[in-house]
Amino acid sequence: MPNIHSIKFRIIAFGILLTVVGLALRMLLGVPLVRDQIADLVSAQETSMANYVAQDIDHSIRSRLELIDRLAADLAPSTLEQPDRLAAWLKDRQRINPLFSGLLVIKPDGHRLLASWPALLGQAQLDYADIEWFRAALKSDRAVIGTPTHGRLDGTPLMFTAQQVRNSDGQTVAVLAGFSLLDAPGFLDSLQKTRLGASGGFLLISPSDKLFVASSDPSMVLTATPPVGVNPLHDRAMLGYRGTGVTTNAKGVEEIAAFVSVPSTGWFVVARMPTEEAFHPIATMRDLALKGTLAILLLMTVLVTVFLSVVLRPLVEVGRAMREMASGTRALAQLPVRRSDEVGDMVLAFNRLVAALHEKEATLKNTLEKLDHLAGTDTLTGAWNRRQFDEVLEWELDRATRHGHPISLILLDLDLFKHVNDDYGHAKGDQVLRDVADCIRAELRKSDSLTRWGGEEFMILMPNTQLSNALVLAERLRACIAAQSTEKLCGVTASIGVAEFDGSETAEQWVARADAAMYVAKNKGRNRVEVNVPTPHIDTKKTGLVQLIWREHFCGGNRQLDAQHRGLFDDCNNLLDMILSGSSRGEIESAIDAMLRNIVSHFCDEEKLFMATDYTSAAEHRRLHAALADRAAALIDQFKRGEVQIGALFQFLARDLVANHILREDRAFFPYLRTDCADPDFAQALPIARRQKRESTA
Repeated sequence: MPNIHSIKFRIIAFGILLTVVGLALRMLLGVPLVRDQIADLVSAQETSMANYVAQDIDHSIRSRLELIDRLAADLAPSTLEQPDRLAAWLKDRQRINPLFSGLLVIKPDGHRLLASWPALLGQAQLDYADIEWFRAALKSDRAVIGTPTHGRLDGTPLMFTAQQVRNSDGQTVAVLAGFSLLDAPGFLDSLQKTRLGASGGFLLISPSDKLFVASSDPSMVLTATPPVGVNPLHDRAMLGYRGTGVTTNAKGVEEIAAFVSVPSTGWFVVARMPTEEAFHPIATMRDLALKGTLAILLLMTVLVTVFLSVVLRPLVEVGRAMREMASGTRALAQLPVRRSDEVGDMVLAFNRLVAALHEKEATLKNTLEKLDHLAGTDTLTGAWNRRQFDEVLEWELDRATRHGHPISLILLDLDLFKHVNDDYGHAKGDQVLRDVADCIRAELRKSDSLTRWGGEEFMILMPNTQLSNALVLAERLRACIAAQSTEKLCGVTASIGVAEFDGSETAEQWVARADAAMYVAKNKGRNRVEVNVPTPHIDTKKTGLVQLIWREHFCGGNRQLDAQHRGLFDDCNNLLDMILSGSSRGEIESAIDAMLRNIVSHFCDEEKLFMATDYTSAAEHRRLHAALADRAAALIDQFKRGEVQIGALFQFLARDLVANHILREDRAFFPYLRTDCADPDFAQALPIARRQKRESTA
């Protein structure tokens, strides 16, 4: 049994592992890629061929419609009264332009055939009054196409084209019809005889009739299409989808199909090929790779085993000699150096150790090369890299948490950037990244930072920035990139996610929310900005319902204002307790009225505070207070009248009027308030304009 700890075994095992891993990667990554490329190629070829077939069918149909129109206009009403002359006229027109397999002239009542060419057996007994195409021709001023069907005389698949014959007074005196055999040369015979590969082919489908008009498979001609649910892609095509896709047909065969419309009829052509045939080269390639890898693996194992036995023999001999010296069965002495390689170097080192054994301990010199610290800047774009971002982010979050300052993130991802590398090359892709970085930097403030987050992703960190301001910047960035998209950026646009730090989450959770918002922008069509707003104040562990949790970083620095904010949180939670404990409706209404009075009183006190400061949006904030109070009063009235459920009212009071307003709108004027709380960081929190004025006066 081989020694699994030996160098020989490890080298051989490592070589085998590399070979197997390489094969697995080719199977897992290469095969799906080739499969997708083949599917795209087959789809493109099918679409091209289906377009050609559809255009050919459309031309044939239009030619027959135009011909039946001309013949109906040329047929003199007087000729209808002379059967022999009428038959000769039909024969002559059929000879001049033989687009139809035959021509018929029918009385307007449909009960008698006036003439036909070629003559039909038993034509005197044929009645057309209830035939769909005959009735459609009488109702239409234009030539009509009948539903393809089996001929009544011999069952041959055919299709009728018909038009009215009118006299000089505009009255219908007959119906002229031409029938075409579906497999007639120059009509649908090419579709029915043509195959795609060995087992693929074409279908011609009438969605209004739910009928296979023609098919490369003769057994499907003039049969009903499968019911809804059997073939989902076919169902979409019946509803108007035109394109390509992979589906499983009614026979359970997976196939690649392309759908193209025939404009003049409402029909559509299907070009299809089984995936087993389309992807046969992939199966061949996979089998060849497996067999080739197995053969190479066996050969490599034999050759490496022999080679290592020769290469490692001196090492084995040196090891045996050292063991004998250590056990005392062999005198401690220098060993002969037979080769100038790693084994020879090891023997030389051992010999130096033996020579200096009684004089001093051997000095071992190990020289370690220091690894360069990762640079803080991305060399391509000049933006920060993630290492620099992580270092700064920790410091900024600590500062924002201590001072209660807002801080926001923008995560920007370039849309369809892979096409730039694929279509223009990686050098152009690198230039696009540099141009995008320059575009972003031109819009940033000095306090903002730009980080290259990934391949085509950029992260913008914005200290002292609320969500609303971050959204404005994000939209400017999106517009800037979109404006340069066509001329400079090869059609690249940006999907952007925005998130504000809520004070209670981790940095990873914050970044994840920005990432989630960015993917929402992707899913909504790209080239847009989306925001992720958290609800850090919600706790559902106790009751399973929404409960507001007050956190210290919600404080604005004014004791009166913070106490009122905290009191409103308590009012919401008390109301929730009453709802859950089954309190009477009268008690709940009294609590709601008291809560509304507290809110209105708080709004008045709050307005007195910020109206005495330099707060620039004071008037707008007062209007927001009035709107919220009016909305609350209206909802309470509706609740008392039984028009609004308590759940909807509580959601507005707790979420919109209390939590969201305090955590978002009120934070806008916190920096303008004179603080009187115990936190030393707030002790000098005066408005910048007021502080500068005071300093200049001093």
